[in-house]
Amino acid sequence: MARRDLIRVVTLAALPPLATVAARSGAAPAQERSPSPSATAIHLVRSTSGTHGMQRGSRYVIEDPRSVFSPEQDRQVVVYFEWEGRPGTHHCEARWKDPTGKVVLTSPIDYEAASSRFGIYWTIALPETAARGLWALEAIVDGQPAGSHVFEIGTGAGATTSQPILPSAELYKRAVAALGGVEASGASGEILAQGPALAVDADHVIVSFATIEGASRIRVRPTGRAQETDQVAGFDRRQGWAFVPAPAHGLVPLPRSATPMAIGDRYQAVNTGEDGGHVIGEAAVVGQEQGGSGRFRVNGHFAAGSPIVNDRGDLAGVVVAESTSESLGPAMMVLSVSTRIPAGSLVMPVARLAAPSPSTTSLAELARRGEFLPPVSVASRNIISGVFAGRVERGGAVPMPLDQKFVFSRREGHASVFVQWDPKEKKDALVWFEIADADYRKLGRGEATKMKLRPGQLFFSTWTFDIARLPPGTYRVDLMLDDAPAWRGYVRIVE
Repeated sequence: MARRDLIRVVTLAALPPLATVAARSGAAPAQERSPSPSATAIHLVRSTSGTHGMQRGSRYVIEDPRSVFSPEQDRQVVVYFEWEGRPGTHHCEARWKDPTGKVVLTSPIDYEAASSRFGIYWTIALPETAARGLWALEAIVDGQPAGSHVFEIGTGAGATTSQPILPSAELYKRAVAALGGVEASGASGEILAQGPALAVDADHVIVSFATIEGASRIRVRPTGRAQETDQVAGFDRRQGWAFVPAPAHGLVPLPRSATPMAIGDRYQAVNTGEDGGHVIGEAAVVGQEQGGSGRFRVNGHFAAGSPIVNDRGDLAGVVVAESTSESLGPAMMVLSVSTRIPAGSLVMPVARLAAPSPSTTSLAELARRGEFLPPVSVASRNIISGVFAGRVERGGAVPMPLDQKFVFSRREGHASVFVQWDPKEKKDALVWFEIADADYRKLGRGEATKMKLRPGQLFFSTWTFDIARLPPGTYRVDLMLDDAPAWRGYVRIVE
């Protein structure tokens, strides 16, 4: 009969007497499978086993995930499968195989999937006569193999239990105990940025690199007691993180997860608001960033520096970018639908993070190396707007940017940038355009022009640059005024 809810149980009353086989080790507590096409378009996301579970929101959670069971201590084995496939009715069948490979029981069920992500768990009783050794539950969906889960029936001494699943309130409490705040200030003491600071050990916190970029000083506030420094103990600008020394900060670091992050995983994130308050929310891994950075995309919008934890309270990753959608330009002008990247924050898995370095690097040294992006200067108040265009028409009284866009093909050969000025101050200055790649390397510049800024006198600056020789990627264009950026925009070049 059809089932309308996400999860249903099929319980087997008892096992018949079975032959005993010597126990063997090697079963994994949760077997992950890479999605692969099948005739029924059913893709296995994960399988997990334990002795009991619970409904949590729209999904079922095994509360004591493990793979070794003892008839002397455990009354049953629960195996949960989660798939992605078409919504609608599916005929599902579980085939229980003993250590000899023989199918000893089958458990069929007709299931009505309301969405593309659905799951079923099966339960089998565990009598004292159950054969010792490696067992397997093979799942069949609509007549096609849909995954296999291996578990071990061993002796009482061999059975192990992993960390329990924690309620959301406990996850929140532990994450907040590991969270402080960070402020980045400029050379004059002005606050440039603020954000979460997450403890990684007793003497260091991890923060988003974007939060400290361009700073002269960093202030860490772990538990109300501020510490100031101008040093970092390791960083990766492309990945988006930095370790900041904060000796004896008093926060409680979260244990690191040993399970690699994968697409389809579901976690909890503790977000920090602008007022310093915290909220907890689900964060599902929905994609992985291209280019080898190792970062994953989750389907929530969380402050850079927020912790991503699993159901056992282990730290799985850190949010390093608050990406809501791929955008270019100073005013968050979004790309066309055909090139838009799915919404969500970018997360760096803890497995890819090294430990803080015993040696430190000063913020001044990072600036000298070119690791910091120079901030747009206060001269930006003299500019109304800037756009990229296929060309600039100069025949009329006022130049006009035509075919405005932020994505260009190399085959187009050239792109133009058009900036409109509305001066608020009287100033004579040199103005020019520069282009740089994602590694902040300057690739070219336009000719410097003398400008007379006069309040109330509108004018325009344009530059046409060669894109045919640029590799595909995202590039930064700065309008420089006396060696400082007065306007900044981003353009994407594709094949």
